[in-house]
Amino acid sequence: MKFIDLAENGNNSPLTYVSGILLIFILYFLGSLGILVDIHYNFPTLSIGSMDTQFYQTMGHTRFLFWVLFPYLLVFIGVLLHHRWMHQRPVLQAFTSTDGFRWKRLFFAFFLILFVMVGLMSLQIYADGFNHGHAFTFQFNPSKFFPLLAVSLIMLPIQTACEELLFRSYLLKGLKLRIKRTGTAILLSALMFGIMHIGNPEIQEIGYHMLVYYFLSGLFLALITTVDDGLELAIGYHAANNLIAAIFVTTDWQVFRTDALFLNHQDPGDGWSSLIFLLILFPSLFLLLKRIYRWPSWKEIMQSM
Repeated sequence: MKFIDLAENGNNSPLTYVSGILLIFILYFLGSLGILVDIHYNFPTLSIGSMDTQFYQTMGHTRFLFWVLFPYLLVFIGVLLHHRWMHQRPVLQAFTSTDGFRWKRLFFAFFLILFVMVGLMSLQIYADGFNHGHAFTFQFNPSKFFPLLAVSLIMLPIQTACEELLFRSYLLKGLKLRIKRTGTAILLSALMFGIMHIGNPEIQEIGYHMLVYYFLSGLFLALITTVDDGLELAIGYHAANNLIAAIFVTTDWQVFRTDALFLNHQDPGDGWSSLIFLLILFPSLFLLLKRIYRWPSWKEIMQSM
């Protein structure tokens, strides 16, 4: 059975989906209370509403990052338990339609994106230095970087796997079950993924048209998940992308404000260059993956939509 059709198994009553969505909100809310408790007992002079430079200097970027990611740990565990006991489906079916989780696919996508993103950013940093620019500052501090690396390597894979589990598995398959059209389910899940990021700092800084960036990302990840019948490639891509944003280059206006290796001082601009880059990157990646994993022909893919 195709991955997107696995929702036909088990218990599919409306109550299970309503309780699942309610569970997600409750667990995320409870996880979000962690930072408030930490601030109340350890940093009573801080104001959670300010999020200014003093806030990050006092609490620390890495500590703040941990609490931002902590709710995803609770949601990840909760969704899997709900999938197993309420929907009565094997946990493996939340990730793939195959007989086992395809780790090789995950690591291939992870290291491929890691190589591409680090390579492109390194060229950008080199070009800036070659032209005697001041757009990037090397800010390596072992006492700050290695705790960041530890938190990132543990928590970011959980966060990205959680988002893939929610949007490219639970939501995507649930939409397909209800509306019966794969293409529409993919578009709707991508739209919801984009809307979820509306509160990100870069959206407020650059403009709401940057939601297209997240819509395209969600569309690409939903498409490769559907064609490849599993989340492995999507998790690998997503984890590498977020890890680079956390530990390699950071800015003062992105969602991950960290003690990364480099600080980018450039203004965010209008974001159109990033959107154009995605319009080149995603088709290229899809063609590469299609060739490597011998996906069906374009005609077959379109017919399945």
